[in-house]
Amino acid sequence: MIERLKDLWLHRELLFNMTRKELKVKYKRSVLGFVWSFMTPLIMLAVFSLVFSILSRNKYMSWFVVYLMAGLFPWLFLVNSLMQSVGSVVGNPGLVKKVYFPREVLPLGAIGANIFHFVMQMLILLVFLVVIGWHFSILILYLPLVMLLEIVFATGLSMFLAASNVYLRDVQHFTEVATMAWFWLCPIVYAIGTVQGVLGKYFKIYLCNPMTNIVEMYQYIIYNPRVYASASYLSGPKRQPPVVYLSFWGITGTIIVSILLLVFGFFYFIRKERGFAEQI
Repeated sequence: MIERLKDLWLHRELLFNMTRKELKVKYKRSVLGFVWSFMTPLIMLAVFSLVFSILSRNKYMSWFVVYLMAGLFPWLFLVNSLMQSVGSVVGNPGLVKKVYFPREVLPLGAIGANIFHFVMQMLILLVFLVVIGWHFSILILYLPLVMLLEIVFATGLSMFLAASNVYLRDVQHFTEVATMAWFWLCPIVYAIGTVQGVLGKYFKIYLCNPMTNIVEMYQYIIYNPRVYASASYLSGPKRQPPVVYLSFWGITGTIIVSILLLVFGFFYFIRKERGFAEQI
């Protein structure tokens, strides 16, 4: 593994070029080009702010659009990374068959491009919050660590799916369907307290989903529910269901799973790489 990492480091310029290629392809023949990296989150914020200001009637939870975006942007990063990485090897048969280079550069290039978009989205969100006078918690300093944790999780899963898709093309279609179902298993468009009330003692099973814990960390850090959903922290009959629920064991398990998945995905990719040229 050490030798492979050294080889990947020697090809870091290729990785950078693959990331740049992914970005260029996305905005090919576009008049605004990379400006869309800023425009897309701005438009999403504007549209959702307008919609929820008209339709939202939540009495104990203010600024639901911020709660939504705090979970939606990380989710979009994961889905886009998976969907672009899963077809990255089979989509470059010429390179795989004729040129030697660390094949993991292909899915990593797709992830790198999505990291760029993700960082832009989060910066736009933070600037938006500063403009509206948002009350940030000191926990906002942990945001880069949560982003790093999600990147580790997404990279490990992307490496596994990219290698598996070479041998079984159904993986790409399954990933698309699975992510649609997975979305509703994460507390993005609903508060986790709703699930806790429905599942009861089985709520711990819900917390086994790594993305549930990752989304919850984003929402707790960015949304700051102690200020904008203070009714969740009251005692007595007026207390509302929790908007954000942080589980120590859930977060610890997510960290362990993410690291193990990265190592497993890397080894699995290297092992299956030998037959890529024959299968494509």
